Amino acid sequence: MWYSKQLRQVRRARKVARMQQHQLLALELEGIVALTLHSATQTLTVLIERAAGAQVVDTLREALRERRQVLKTEARQLRQDWQESETLRARKEKPRPNQPLADAPPAS
Repeated sequence: MWYSKQLRQVRRARKVARMQQHQLLALELEGIVALTLHSATQTLTVLIERAAGAQVVDTLREALRERRQVLKTEARQLRQDWQESETLRARKEKPRPNQPLADAPPAS
């Protein structure tokens, strides 16, 4: 159950990153004119030129692409871990066949 919850969270994060990529594309087409940076206590808005905006978009696009790749790898690892745990659980739950005692004579 833990794996499915984690996998849902990873899939949700990948979906958010994909939506952010689409939003970034739309902003790039419109032309970015300012960036707003947020910290826990402050906000800063910086006006930028169109050429600088293109560089920022490229950097952000690459960061989002890397984020999605990391999440994809994490999802793959979660699925692999889940499959391995299910395999181990199945082995433990599988009943062992009755083995004849070594001292008992073979049945004819």
